[in-house]
Amino acid sequence: MASDFLQYLKKKKLRFGIIAGIFLFYHLLFNSFTGQILIDKILTSSLTGKAEVNVRSFSLFYGFRFSDLKLYPTTDWGQKPVVQIKELGISYNLPLLILGRLKISKIFIHGLELDLQQRGVNWNISSVFPPGEEKPPEELKEPLKEIRTYIPVSAYLGFELKDIRLKVRSENGAKSYSAGLEGLELEFLLDTNRFTKIPLDLAALDLIDELKIRLNPENQVKISFQDSSGGLDHPFRSTLIWEKLEGSKEGFHSRLDLGSEKIPIRVSNRVGAPFGFSFKYDLDVSPEKKELLLRNLEWKVGEDTWLEGSGKISDFAGDSGQVNLAIQKSKIRLTPLSDFLHSIGFNSISMSGEASLAPILAEGGWENLRILGEIRGNALDFRVGKKRHSIPVLNLDWDLRVNPQSENDPGPRVPFPWMKAFICKNLKVIYNDIQLEGGLQYSQAEGPNLNLKLDNFGLGDYLNGYSGKFSAELNAFGKDFSELGADLKLKAKAFRFPMARGNSGNIYLDGGLKAIFHFPKKAWGLEEILVSNLNLEARSSEGNLAAKLNTAGKIGLGETFVLDLKKAGLDLELEHLVPLLPLSLRETLIPVRNQVGKKIGLNGDFFYSIGNSGQNIQGSLGVDLPGMEMRDGKLSVDMKMLGSPSSKIQIDRLELTAFSKKLSLTTNGELLKAKKGDPPPSMGEFSPNLKGELKLLSPTESGLIKGLFFKGEAGMKFSWLGNSIQGNLISRNSNILLQSGICPGYDCKLYKIDGWNADVPFHHDLSVKETKNLIEGNKRKFVMNYGRTPAPNFTIRQIIGNHPSLKGTPFEYSRPKADSPGLSANLEYSENYLRMDYLKVYTLDGEIWGKDMIVNVGSGDPEKMEYSVSLRVKDIDLKQLLPAKTQPKIDDGKVKADLNLWGRNLGDPIPNLNLFFSIYQIGDDFGKSAINIFAPSNILTDFIYGSYAVDKIELELSKGLVYAVILFKRSVLSSILKLEDNQVSQQRMPLANFLKRAQNEIETFNQ
Repeated sequence: MASDFLQYLKKKKLRFGIIAGIFLFYHLLFNSFTGQILIDKILTSSLTGKAEVNVRSFSLFYGFRFSDLKLYPTTDWGQKPVVQIKELGISYNLPLLILGRLKISKIFIHGLELDLQQRGVNWNISSVFPPGEEKPPEELKEPLKEIRTYIPVSAYLGFELKDIRLKVRSENGAKSYSAGLEGLELEFLLDTNRFTKIPLDLAALDLIDELKIRLNPENQVKISFQDSSGGLDHPFRSTLIWEKLEGSKEGFHSRLDLGSEKIPIRVSNRVGAPFGFSFKYDLDVSPEKKELLLRNLEWKVGEDTWLEGSGKISDFAGDSGQVNLAIQKSKIRLTPLSDFLHSIGFNSISMSGEASLAPILAEGGWENLRILGEIRGNALDFRVGKKRHSIPVLNLDWDLRVNPQSENDPGPRVPFPWMKAFICKNLKVIYNDIQLEGGLQYSQAEGPNLNLKLDNFGLGDYLNGYSGKFSAELNAFGKDFSELGADLKLKAKAFRFPMARGNSGNIYLDGGLKAIFHFPKKAWGLEEILVSNLNLEARSSEGNLAAKLNTAGKIGLGETFVLDLKKAGLDLELEHLVPLLPLSLRETLIPVRNQVGKKIGLNGDFFYSIGNSGQNIQGSLGVDLPGMEMRDGKLSVDMKMLGSPSSKIQIDRLELTAFSKKLSLTTNGELLKAKKGDPPPSMGEFSPNLKGELKLLSPTESGLIKGLFFKGEAGMKFSWLGNSIQGNLISRNSNILLQSGICPGYDCKLYKIDGWNADVPFHHDLSVKETKNLIEGNKRKFVMNYGRTPAPNFTIRQIIGNHPSLKGTPFEYSRPKADSPGLSANLEYSENYLRMDYLKVYTLDGEIWGKDMIVNVGSGDPEKMEYSVSLRVKDIDLKQLLPAKTQPKIDDGKVKADLNLWGRNLGDPIPNLNLFFSIYQIGDDFGKSAINIFAPSNILTDFIYGSYAVDKIELELSKGLVYAVILFKRSVLSSILKLEDNQVSQQRMPLANFLKRAQNEIETFNQ
């Protein structure tokens, strides 16, 4: 027996020894000394800055506790620690996991001080830790609905923060600031029932057995802030309590109290007037009863309660939940707030008036919740700087019925499936004299119905340079939101708009719009607008109609944008419109008004679409110009812009017709975008390849524009390739009649061209950018006899018109001779030159020959154009230019002469004209008249010059001055009365004086 007992003792000693050895090894491995070594090593390897800490206890199964923890930044930030913690620890009971209990008794931080400093964008605390590595973005996963533990467990967690202090300093020049927080305390405790899954919704509340969240339950938090403009240093209430006591069946209780009274804000060394705010509530939540009870909801600013309310929600987790919440009181006075802002230096901001957001009532079940309320404002006035916002009246009553549990997806018919009905009534807002009134009614059964009326809207308050008072009425309606009809009426008084350096006159507008908006596929996905009528009238202040627009059509807003206008009409009354326009437009339109008349009418259809493949333009525009007697003008177009952006414009048809299609212009082809290395394009970014024809065709004499009559066939065929435009000007036995004034009659002005035939080639190069000086004038260059001449390509049988000096008298400018036309020539335009040669004109019973007539067009700049003309006058009878009663008094009116003229700058031709006129045969009467023009008339000179016969007259014009020489024939009397070199000369006579004296001399023949 004794031996058995000894053996038992030996076995027990061995077991106790093993247990004692394990216990001793555990304490040798996990104690404050080994913990100090381990923590020092971890901090040294994981931080870039320096760290200090004292390990008070260190246990694998029960937690650890540190004291006097300090974290230092790198030396460039100084020697002060960034983080200081007096006590830091965590207590847990790991062995309880065997019993299914996860218990973290307490996590506590006492005496935490953070001293944060900023320089530029860098912070001192960032220097404590090494830079982190960027992690690749995580793949999106389907959100979890619950977390499973698979074994029954319960959890306990305690967390405690005490005596927390935070300091922040930012050193950024003028933007530097400092801030601080003291006295923050937080206590958190959570104890749960046993569970095998954690639902991620409100059902998780059922797992909680005890809960405490207490933020500063008794003491206040002190907040400070200081920058160059001012500062704040004041305690604030910041209490938040959310708790459920152990074993309590009443649920959760929450209380919030934020704010403070008499907050001393300092701005620019000035302390503001006492001011405060607070936000409070008491809340009870019972998961067992599924009930939420709200008490003492209050939001105060200063002494005013901006919102005050309470309420109850029953069975909030069930389908039969009931809501009864109310905001019973609301008083928002803006004057105290404005006075406070003024006291701290914000003098540019002023507010006054009173508003109310109460009552607001929410009642009903989840499937039919009704929320209704009122908004009232009285004498509200806001001023920010020089801008004033005055709202003397603000009224709005609203009534909303919702179904928060609706699971229907938004659609085009019902974009808000949770909204069953909404009523907005008694809307009246007056803002800066702008008045808005109306209402809205909506229900899922009947659809929306909106009515708004806007009056006295000053456009100049929102668009600089514009002015005018606008009013509008809008009605919008529909069975649902997939198709909304709109009826808009618009009026404007004294509307003005700027352009360039001028402004328009006062315009009175009156317009309207009727349209249907389609949302066929998704909520608010507008795809089409059908406009049944769009009209707009512009009138002067006297009520005279100046412009009128009327149209209808469709706008498509799908993948392809479409604008399709039908029966669009624009009528312009230029007599009333021009005075209303800015000066720059008036200067442009006044000459047009004189040409086209007082009225312009445009009407037609227009189609435009743009998509991924390109753009398409089609249209037919009618032009009505009564002042020009063109009532049936029509422009038709069919073109495509291919690519995005466009690389090619294809013109299938571009046609203009007028005057019962007697006038027509047609063209087609394509415009290609220039590629790299191609010659510079002639039309913006595109190079053309076009063909076209301009034609006038009338078998009988017909009126075209006012005062123009035409018979025959004339026109121009052309092709435009790149920078080259070429073609032919063609006419076949055409007659042209131009008349103005009252015909027939004394004031009638009439010119008639009969038998015009032409086939003139032309070629113009748009790449020419400079006009070279290629023409040199030569006053001794005369036209000799032609000899054999080629057949002319430009002929006119006869030209008849008003007499050049005798009013009311007809005159033949050219007339046929035998089988020859009255005017013939060879014309050609190439290399940007117009050449006319072999000109022959039969006039005044004589002939005019012309040769080497050139106009150098060059780049097309009139100031750089130049010209040269050589003419010979042969046996023309000047007597025919005189009245019939005067002609018998003239002995010989035949004249022979050579004429050369040349010059540059057609922009100002007279001062730049050079002319040489040599008359080598002239009758005595006209010769004496020439003497009178150049020599002063008196008894002695008349006797002397009258004794000579004029042999030759040479006249030269250069730089606006006339030089003349009159040569006399020798006679018996001339041997007695001698003139030097038998000539009279006139040097440097101004052109104006010459023309005036010539006019006076001509009038002596017309008397």
